[in-house]
Amino acid sequence: MRVNLLKSIGGIIVCGYILLLACRDQLGFYIHPRYHIFASIISIVGIVLLLIDTMLQLKLKVSVKPAKSSLKSVKPASYLAIIILLAGYLLPPKPLSPSSLAQRESPAIIEPESRCEIPKPREGSSTVSINRWKTAINSCKQTSYFNNADISITGFVSNGLLKNYGYNYFYIARYVISCCAVDSVPMKILVEKNFFIDYPDGTWLTVKGKLSQKVVNSQAEYVITDARATKIDQPKYPYELLGV
Repeated sequence: MRVNLLKSIGGIIVCGYILLLACRDQLGFYIHPRYHIFASIISIVGIVLLLIDTMLQLKLKVSVKPAKSSLKSVKPASYLAIIILLAGYLLPPKPLSPSSLAQRESPAIIEPESRCEIPKPREGSSTVSINRWKTAINSCKQTSYFNNADISITGFVSNGLLKNYGYNYFYIARYVISCCAVDSVPMKILVEKNFFIDYPDGTWLTVKGKLSQKVVNSQAEYVITDARATKIDQPKYPYELLGV
């Protein structure tokens, strides 16, 4: 009885946390914006059903002769879940960190036929996402097609892989999601340093420059040269959305 009651209360806490994130407009750290309303509705329904279940359990517990119970009947996993939930309420949510960038590889985008086209901003936007730039670059088999192409992208700095390239470059990167943070993949483009400020990992920048194909770490790779970097605050939604 006590274990089932704890499960119901734990479910209420989880649903309440989701609603709290929605009220704070922080669900974007975890799931795609298209699912925010759905997650909120499901959480409200879940709280109502779990409250009914809790009241029924308490009513049944009063009507039945209480049996001897002990905290030993509660599994350690339940205590761990409570600690995790409390930490979630107390600690502010954060997006995926730059440190995990090195542990994830950008997927190779393979097109059946070579398609070379410089991506243009979508309607209502003035910029092109890193995701669309990388898709365009990987889809084009024509050597140096994007040389001298103007590029302007927003992302965070990652220096974690510079040991492979030397200290003249850093990555400007962004995580791309299709559903939630669990399925995120990193998209990143090398930037050639030509300024004196050494931006630490996690710094958000808008970088403008030109693409140039160079041999980096024994392979041809596009690099943003003549870069001009502007430091910005972390965007409201730090992840890029697949296909946008």
